[in-house]
Order: sequence, then structure tokens, then C-alpha cells
Amino acid sequence: MAKRRAGKPSAKSPAPQPAASPAPYDVEFSEAAFREYEKLYRKMQEAENRGDRHSGHHTVFRMVEEVIKAFIPRNPVNKDYGLHGSLSEFFRVKKGRLRICWAASSQKRRVCILFISETLRKQGDARDPYAIFEKLVASGKFDSALGKLKK
Repeated sequence: MAKRRAGKPSAKSPAPQPAASPAPYDVEFSEAAFREYEKLYRKMQEAENRGDRHSGHHTVFRMVEEVIKAFIPRNPVNKDYGLHGSLSEFFRVKKGRLRICWAASSQKRRVCILFISETLRKQGDARDPYAIFEKLVASGKFDSALGKLKK
């Protein structure tokens, strides 16, 4: 039988456990985002009722679900997802045509999904999702949702 040298880990020693991650963030919706989420869900349900379980509506809804339930709560204040300029206090994720914008409070561990858009991105266009989002923020439409993050 071979001798083991001191200081070498044994083959049977357990792997080091990663540090426990902090509690996940609570996710809420603004009224506008919730209406869009419901619309996407309804389209997916209608496709399913027609027997089409592999439609584009399913794909889009699954992407939104994944982003909202797993991706955003994991690290909502990641600077890689931060917007710039007048929207610098907000974050966004993009997947194809889909844009989801949110605000987060790391102290309260809360996220508020503010905007979900499936429109094409063309800078300068009136239907550019970021231009629409910027107008909604400037109009004060999200003030009550943002107030809940600060309280």
C-alpha cells in the first residue's frame, strides 16, 4: 500500500463548498410591465389552445420567464446591464427583439420590472424601445413603483 505525503488532499476529501449566496431579490412589476407580461402570457395560451406548443409566443414567454425568475434576481445591479445618460439609474437585458428594463435597490434587495418591449430597436425611431422607456420615465409613470424601492 502506498503512503500518502502530508499536505496533499486525499482523493476522497470533499470539494470546498462555495460561500452561500445572499438571499435573492424580490421581484415586482410596474403596472405597464405587468400588462405586457399578461399580454405575452395570453398570446402563449392562445397558441397552446390551438395546439401549437412550439410557437414563437412560447419562445418569447419562456425567455421573459427565465429573465424575470432567474437572470435578474441573481445580480440585478450588475453594471454590465446598466443604461446610460438620463436612464443611468436603470438596467436592461436584451434578447433578440426583447428588452426588459428594471430598477433595483441593493439595500432593500428588491427589483421592480418597469418595462417589457418586443419592438425593433432602431436608434432615432419613434418606436425605439429605449426612446419609449425614456418618455415613460420622464412622464412620471414609474414614480410610484420607484418610490416603493426607496421606502
